[in-house]
Amino acid sequence: MASVLIAGADPGGLAGLLEQSGHTVRVAPLDAAPDEPVAVAGESDELDVLVNTAGLAPETFQAKVAGLARTLQACLPALERSAAPVVVNVSDPGSPLSEAAARVVEVEYAKAFPGVRISTSGDDAASIVRVVGREP
Repeated sequence: MASVLIAGADPGGLAGLLEQSGHTVRVAPLDAAPDEPVAVAGESDELDVLVNTAGLAPETFQAKVAGLARTLQACLPALERSAAPVVVNVSDPGSPLSEAAARVVEVEYAKAFPGVRISTSGDDAASIVRVVGREP
């Protein structure tokens, strides 16, 4: 069983699908302004999987990259305590800016944190469940 945080919007009822699979799921809306720290995972929080939807916001490429990166950065301390941490950056398949932002964050953080499995998925809940790839 994994501890999952959906940071931002819950695409396509993802929380329910993951809970049906036996995972513990929290959904934390992202409402921090660009110049404020993101507070989605605390020091004592257990976190195995981050579903990072910050790139779905209808903003510029730079804002999408910054939102995804800030959210991931805020969750790294909790993720690094997991035996098998996973991050899924969610992009809007209809938005080239969203897809590109998610890929940039995926590549850069995967290089910097090789112990964390980081990937990108569209906002389809079934696809995200497959990317998480964890059995309860």
